[in-house]
Amino acid sequence: VLKKERKLRGFTQGQLAKESGVATSIVNDLENGIRHAGIKSLAKIAKGLGLNEERKLSFLLAGIVFSKRDQVLPDLDNYHPVLYNFLPYSLRRQGISPEEINEVFPPTTAGAPLEIHLKNGTLISMKIAFKLTTSAKSPTSKGDGDE
Repeated sequence: VLKKERKLRGFTQGQLAKESGVATSIVNDLENGIRHAGIKSLAKIAKGLGLNEERKLSFLLAGIVFSKRDQVLPDLDNYHPVLYNFLPYSLRRQGISPEEINEVFPPTTAGAPLEIHLKNGTLISMKIAFKLTTSAKSPTSKGDGDE
C-alpha cells in the first residue's frame, strides 16, 4: 500500500521521509515488510502523502491490523477511537488479513454503515453502535469482597 501511494505521488523514499518527518529507513522498512510502524509514524506518513480522509483511514487501518499493539488513530475527530481499536481486531477474528482489503469507507452520515471492500469483490457493511460508560465496578464484578 505504501509503495503504491508513494509512487502515485512521484516521491522517492527519501522525499516521502522528508515530507513526512520520519527517517528514510522507516519508509524503506515498511515498504519491504521488515518492520511495522507505530500509529504516530503512520499518521505522519499519511500526512506527508497528502491522503484524503478516506485513503488516510484505509492506510492507517492497514497499519493497525499489522501492529501487535492496540492503537488509536489520531486526527480523526469525527470518529470515536474505540471503533478503530475494535475494527482491526474484529477483522482478524474473521480471518481477514490486511492484504485482502481493497478499500475502507467510513460512515459519511449518522447511522450509515462502515464499508469494507475486499479484493475478491466481497463487500462487508457494518453498522456499529457502542455506548461508553464509566463506573466504579466492572460489569463482571461479583461484589465488594464482604461475602
